[in-house]
Formats: sequence, structure tokens, C-alpha cells
Amino acid sequence: MKMPLFYGYARVSTSFQSLKNQRHEIFEYAHKNNILIDKIVEVEISSNKNKNERLIDETLNKLTKGDLLIVTKLDRLGRSTIEVLQIIEDIKSKGIILHIIKDRLIIDGSVSNSVNDMLLTLLSGFAQMERDFISERTKSALAQRKSQGIKLGRKKGAIVKSIYDEHLYTIKELLDKKVTISNISKIIGIGTRQSLNNFVKKHFKI
Repeated sequence: MKMPLFYGYARVSTSFQSLKNQRHEIFEYAHKNNILIDKIVEVEISSNKNKNERLIDETLNKLTKGDLLIVTKLDRLGRSTIEVLQIIEDIKSKGIILHIIKDRLIIDGSVSNSVNDMLLTLLSGFAQMERDFISERTKSALAQRKSQGIKLGRKKGAIVKSIYDEHLYTIKELLDKKVTISNISKIIGIGTRQSLNNFVKKHFKI
């Protein structure tokens, strides 16, 4: 039978921050809770880098059901509320247990916890608010282009080639935020993940 792995994940995004403090907090928390840490993944890189470069996906790929991941704060996981929630959903789907020290949050899909559920509901609300902000910024940018005399959309009588054309700017902004194709599909609420993936490959050369 496989023994569970206990990992810590620490990330700093500027030269003025230190991994030492996060490492110390993780070891101190583990000691208080009788947890023997197998490994701490330490990343010193800008939060603007994608998830692969920040090693969070690589870390999660090494963990399976019943394994434990410890971070000091929620914002160490991702660069936006949307991405943090996306990563948490990935963690839950894999059956990994997540401990967030400073937020006093334990996410364990096998255990029902009303407080944790409430916090995740709040987080989902913030993620939706962030999506709304993106949508508003997109509409504002389109209105500004229109006021400058820039013609938007296709010529009259032209055939719309894709259901995603009208969401082009929203899709681009979400891609810039490193939101996955699957989650972008859910946000805009049309089509399928595969069709959106094909559209993105064609228009953004990904």
C-alpha cells in the first residue's frame, strides 16, 4: 500500500521576498501537527509566469489521493482568484488534502466541513466578481474603440465563422491570466472545450 506523501509548496515573486520565512512556517506547522514533510517545493519566480514555470502543476502531478500539500497562504497557489479556485478544484478532484496555514483552511474532499465549504463559496463569489470585472473591462475597451471611430465586428452580410468571435477579447484576457481552456469554456458558457481549444489555436497560435 502506498504511503501518503507530505509536500510543502513555497513561492516568492520578487527579489525583496524570502523563501526562508515560508519554509520555516511550513516546518513549524508540520511539527505542531505531527506531520513529517517529505519535500518542500521552492519557487522564486514572478507571479506573471505560467503555472508550469511556477511548478504548481508539476507538484500536483506528483501527488495522488490521500497525499497532503501545505502552503502558507492561498495566494501562493495562483496569481488570481480565478486561478486559485481552479487549482483548488484540481486538488479536490485528485483527492489531495490541502492545508493553508495562515487562512486556517483545510480542504479535504473526503471530510464535510461547513466552515471550509462557506469559505470556498465566498472564494467562488470573488472569482465570479473577477470574471465580471473582466467582462466590464472588455465592454469598456470595445466602447472606447467604437468612440474612436474604429469599426467593430464584421461587415454587414458577412457570415460569422465562429460562435466565439464575439467573445474574442474576453478569451484573450482570460488566456493572459493563464485560465485554462476548460475554465474559459465554463466562463463564456458556449460551445465545448475542444471547439474552444481549436479556436484558440487558430487565433492565438498556442
